[in-house]
Amino acid sequence: MTTLPKFLASALPSRERRCPSLELQDGRWLAAAKSGLYIFGTQASSGDETPTPEIFPWYDVARARWEAEGELFALEWVDPARTPLAGRTAGDPSDFMRQTSEYVNHSIVMHAQTETDAGTTITAWVRRGPDGLFSVLTADGPLGGTGQRAANALETSVREAVGLD
Repeated sequence: MTTLPKFLASALPSRERRCPSLELQDGRWLAAAKSGLYIFGTQASSGDETPTPEIFPWYDVARARWEAEGELFALEWVDPARTPLAGRTAGDPSDFMRQTSEYVNHSIVMHAQTETDAGTTITAWVRRGPDGLFSVLTADGPLGGTGQRAANALETSVREAVGLD
């Protein structure tokens, strides 16, 4: 299992310092901790200063994948406007990917997609957060009146399916 270097691990809660991690070839490090996805920028790898990672809750992550052929890692966010996180890996990502998958899947209660006549994909999610269940509605393009009605109907259906008012 790949774990963070000690100077980076010190930025995590003590109980999570040995969580699976992934090093990208550009010097960024990712850690799959129960408390969230920790992302250390390339400047943190220098060890010159105390690392300050960005921390993302698992319900912000839509999916992560690793392509063995090119050793490419890619993470997509629930918010389609946010730039995906991508890069070549350094080392074996299997433990990191297994743990990431577990945490992301645990946060997903339900999701459904539909496509508008204009080709915009609408996704409705019910996710699990620290305060309980909540819904998220995203679209990867513009929505006209018909598209907005379809989006509202999709969100209503997933909310009703899990008992959210």
